[in-house]
Amino acid sequence: MTLLVMWTTYAVFGVIVYSAVFLWAVRTRQFSSEERARNLPLQCPGGTPDEAAGVRSGWRVMAVPLVLLLLAAAVIAGLLVCVYAH
Repeated sequence: MTLLVMWTTYAVFGVIVYSAVFLWAVRTRQFSSEERARNLPLQCPGGTPDEAAGVRSGWRVMAVPLVLLLLAAAVIAGLLVCVYAH
């Protein structure tokens, strides 16, 4: 029973957070420039020549491994909750 309550609480919390983010996006007009967003992937990359050539520097190099590490930690945490909840 406690597992059901925990997952229900998690789902309700997620709906509240996602609803808040969506309301923030609507209020700050994040969806107002659809024409710009539609053409954004088609524009040539700007900035420095290194960026145009695809050379990554700084924190961008570590972004993907960091996200994958956080994803793995979340999956492991979820599995541990399932295993030790019984």
